[in-house]
Amino acid sequence: MLVSAKAMLQSAEKGHYGIGAFNTNNLEWASAILEAAEKTQSPMIIQCTGGAAKWQTSYRVVADIVRDLVEDMNITVPVAMHLDHGSYEDAFKAIEAGFTSVMYDGSHEPDFETNLKRTA
Repeated sequence: MLVSAKAMLQSAEKGHYGIGAFNTNNLEWASAILEAAEKTQSPMIIQCTGGAAKWQTSYRVVADIVRDLVEDMNITVPVAMHLDHGSYEDAFKAIEAGFTSVMYDGSHEPDFETNLKRTA
C-alpha cells in the first residue's frame, strides 16, 4: 500500500524502529526492493533521483511501475515513493506523478534567498 512518508516516519519514531530507503533505477530494482519489504514485513521507502526518472522516461513512469508492482505483488506493508534530492521543478513533477514524498535540494540555487523562498 502506498502511503505518505510523513505518516510512515511518525509511526517509526513512535515505535522506535528505522525504515529503509532505497533508490530504484528500473523495474527490476523496484521489484527487488518490494520483494524484500514484503518478505521481512518492513515498511519501505522507494526513492528516485531526477536522473533516474529521466533514464526511465519520466516520474510518471517510475510512479506507475511502483504502483503496479505494489498491486501485482500484493504488497501489504506500507511503501512510500520519494523524490531523492530533486530540483524545485522536479518536486512538482514528482508530486503530480503520484510520489508520496519529495526532498527539494536547493543547494544548486543561484543564491541563498531563492533557496529559502523555494524551501518555504
